[in-house]
Amino acid sequence: MDNLTLYLIGIVGFVAVLGLLEMISKGDKTLIIVRDKSQEDWLIGEVRDNWGSEAREGIHLTDLLTPLRAYWQRIKPLKPTREEILYWIAGKGHEGGLQRATGYSHGEVREYEGIKYTPDFLHNFPVEFKTRRRGLAKEGSEAEDYDWYLRQLRGYCALENSTQGWLQVLSLVEKTGAYKTKPELACYRVEFTTEELQAERYRLIDIKQQLNHAIFLEHPATLPYCPAWMCGSQMASIVVMPRCLICEKDFKTDYGLNKHHMASQKKGKEHTIKPATYKYEFESRCKWHEDCCNLMGSWWRITKQEERKGDNKS
Repeated sequence: MDNLTLYLIGIVGFVAVLGLLEMISKGDKTLIIVRDKSQEDWLIGEVRDNWGSEAREGIHLTDLLTPLRAYWQRIKPLKPTREEILYWIAGKGHEGGLQRATGYSHGEVREYEGIKYTPDFLHNFPVEFKTRRRGLAKEGSEAEDYDWYLRQLRGYCALENSTQGWLQVLSLVEKTGAYKTKPELACYRVEFTTEELQAERYRLIDIKQQLNHAIFLEHPATLPYCPAWMCGSQMASIVVMPRCLICEKDFKTDYGLNKHHMASQKKGKEHTIKPATYKYEFESRCKWHEDCCNLMGSWWRITKQEERKGDNKS
């Protein structure tokens, strides 16, 4: 190959590279990116197969926080749902990152009166680390907003007989302004009385005995029910749009209709409005929800939901 040919090949290559760079800089549409559902299913499937059916040996502290769920895990073990897997990955990922960054390791499995437990961290006292999307508790409302977190920390402290525990809450997108969010870490020192810890130990041992008895009988009627938010929630959807009868105009929401009505009143006009008509459907979150309803009877589920109105902690 002579020098002229090599020179021409070099020129062509150089022009091709310039053309590629120009396409990239202009955002050329030759790039193809599509969401791949089959890839998602494969990845979730890999986690699900490695995670297993959730069945585990012995009674754990977390079982005693939701004994009805623990009952079903043993009587009818099911593999985790996609939602459960993604929540678990998010929580474990941040917890693992904190462990690596601080140099601390996860607490070892411990046991008290046949109850196994594993604090996230264990110094001279238990430490519980939680991740949430947003919504750190405002000062003064921590006990209510973190009720579910504190139940678990109280259990660890009771079994360790420690009157102090730490609660660490990582909020991923905490709102800091009208259009601004940022991650935020809130750490709390929590103190319990010795009487409170003793009562909690008695309660946990009693629940453990009830759970073992329910598993033996294969019927969970005597077990405490789970928090309402674990079962599912009532979902509302509009079947008839809200409407201003004077303007003969439909609105997407009652909020938009009410805003229109108030604006009309300020102008001295009185509009006749008709609120939206809704239908409500229960959307289950727990994969054993139907089993609970079928076994316990619909009257049981309705009664329990009525008792738990307002109990929607997360």
